[in-house]
Amino acid sequence: MEENVYNKKAKTMVLTLLFLTWIVNYMDKNSMNVAIISISKDFHLNPTQMGMVISSFFLAYAIMQLIGGWLTDKYGSKKIILISLLVWSIFTIFTGFAWSFISLIIIRFIFGFGEGSFPSASSVALAENFPKEERGRAKGILSSATQIGAIVATLVAALLIKNVGWNVMFFIFGALGFIFLLLLWKYMPERAQLKGSTQKPKVSYMNVVKTPLVWKLCLIYFGMSMVNWGLSSWLPSYWVNVRHLELVKTGMISMLPALFSLIGINISSWMLDKMKAGKEKYIIMIGSVIGIISLYLTMHATSVSMALTFLCGAYFGVGFIAIVLALPLKLLPQESMGSAVGIMYFGGQMAGTIAPTLMGYTITLFNGSYSGAFTLLIFSLVIPILTSIFLKTNSIQKERSNAA
Repeated sequence: MEENVYNKKAKTMVLTLLFLTWIVNYMDKNSMNVAIISISKDFHLNPTQMGMVISSFFLAYAIMQLIGGWLTDKYGSKKIILISLLVWSIFTIFTGFAWSFISLIIIRFIFGFGEGSFPSASSVALAENFPKEERGRAKGILSSATQIGAIVATLVAALLIKNVGWNVMFFIFGALGFIFLLLLWKYMPERAQLKGSTQKPKVSYMNVVKTPLVWKLCLIYFGMSMVNWGLSSWLPSYWVNVRHLELVKTGMISMLPALFSLIGINISSWMLDKMKAGKEKYIIMIGSVIGIISLYLTMHATSVSMALTFLCGAYFGVGFIAIVLALPLKLLPQESMGSAVGIMYFGGQMAGTIAPTLMGYTITLFNGSYSGAFTLLIFSLVIPILTSIFLKTNSIQKERSNAA
């Protein structure tokens, strides 16, 4: 059995730095979902155009997932993380200088290229520094950071927009990225080496593409991400335009669903490391069913409190599906993990490209009603259920154990 040379202190350093950087990542990314309300008034955007601004980021983000995963396998996680953070911080600042609808589209598109390498690089960084039996919980902690980042982004963005404007908000968030760039450069270790092991040859990218498991995970993540990005993109507008809440209040109430998502993520991550191989798909199925029922109830809620309660249930269910993010770390060989994770994240970010614009179009089509948008998200959660039926991980884990 190979033994990782990193001690507990080194693993804690890696996980802490990545956790905090993920929070910054989500602040830079999700703040647009709040800012777009004010930006749409300044630039006279309709719901479809608002969705296009958000989706332009995800289109580039999705494309870069495929390239970034391969680059991570080739050059190691730290270099790719630093380059990614540098580019996205620059274009977070540039977003504050946007002057028109077209300029927003272009800036957010390049911004998406900058962030696109970070998810797969951070997953590989965990694989480089954590043994397999700890990776589920480690990835669960990073997934928790995304929810904390979403909470912080919504609340802080609302406060900043109200007090200093959306332009200055992007300047502040971009500057924060440069602070973490220096911290990662100074304190994050290089690629870990394994005792008693020789460097394995990199697996061909085409061989990774031909792996059925990779595309099954990609489909599951796509369905989950349709809900995640659909809700995060349009909930601020939903609370303001449908439930008639003030902007700052939308940031405050958004904390509760995200908290339930955190609970779901950490429960399911703990279960993943403890349960037998081959049972992972049941966690995904259960989470999908909870999400479907909760979204249906949200769509028909008659009050803010009821809508908020049912949304908490939806986020809790989707938190269970999030174990899909940890499965590559436990099932796939490390030498091709970046490419595989990149393909999986590609599916998730394609959902991020589709969901905001499609939901915006649906809202326009239904004259401001969100019923069609919620129905779209409900059908999206059918995808993880159907895909999980064909997900067989026990034989893969046995093969990996025998090979080790």
